[in-house]
Amino acid sequence: MTYEKWIDVTKGIGILLVILGHSDFDQSFLTIIHTFNLPLFFFISGYLYNYTKYKQQPNYFISQKFKRLVVPYFVTNIIILCTFILLDLFKLNSFNSNSAVKSLVGVLYGNGAPLNPPTIFTNLLSVPSWFLLGLFCASLILYIIAYSHEKYGLVCSSFLCFLVILFGFNISKSVFLPWSLDIACISMIFMFPGYLINYYKVNWLHNSKSNFYDFGFLILLFILISINGNVDMNTRLYSNLLFFSIAGLLGTYLVIRFAKEISKKETFLSKIFIYLGKYSLIILLYHLFVPVVLFDITNNFLISEKLYLILQSSIASLC
Repeated sequence: MTYEKWIDVTKGIGILLVILGHSDFDQSFLTIIHTFNLPLFFFISGYLYNYTKYKQQPNYFISQKFKRLVVPYFVTNIIILCTFILLDLFKLNSFNSNSAVKSLVGVLYGNGAPLNPPTIFTNLLSVPSWFLLGLFCASLILYIIAYSHEKYGLVCSSFLCFLVILFGFNISKSVFLPWSLDIACISMIFMFPGYLINYYKVNWLHNSKSNFYDFGFLILLFILISINGNVDMNTRLYSNLLFFSIAGLLGTYLVIRFAKEISKKETFLSKIFIYLGKYSLIILLYHLFVPVVLFDITNNFLISEKLYLILQSSIASLC
């Protein structure tokens, strides 16, 4: 596939939304972001999905996805775990051996939720990293659906996709599957349409009435958000699945439309989003970890500095 600048711009906007979604903003603002920030990434992954390249080599496909998604997941979590253990040795945080064991269980299970309260199966080392394992599972599921699409046609593959989504939605009410497999099933709502749009070369973003449609889609998006309320794929909060699906696709479409417009010209804004897009994986994995480590170090340093000043003033007064 030839390089399309708008894809990096879209990913840049998406990762910025993810960062904002992990910030302490007003809940109504977070509800808007959570409606389409992850659907956007799943959709782009489906759009970039190249089944034709791997259809004769399923084992090679799995190994490639494993290297690109699963290996970075475990490497990142091991780096974070070692960092926390090292900080504990220097008494810069309260991490201990029990925390390490529990963390390893959470890393192996590969879930970022539930966050409140966390359980032993929750990866608290790098909560956002669950997305990599979820995307890995989603890629394998889409491979099967893409196979059925080429062999049996659109109707059959769409029905299979529907069954997969239904399974993921229903099972998530009872148990959160390892490696976020249930989320991977739900993600077909966005990945499969992305795959189909690229497969059929649908010219979906070039229409003389696009601006009129965009305004209507934006109004519809906010109506659906106000009706459906808070959603979050990580915590398996979908409310009404139909409303969640439509809102996620509408939000994804509008972000991509915006990205397409930005990428038409070489501007400072487009360069920022392209930069964020190119490094979106690193940003996803470390944007929560780095501030925590810096806080632990600086906070303890400031405490030590205060103790030193108190001690110094006490000695001075005795002299």
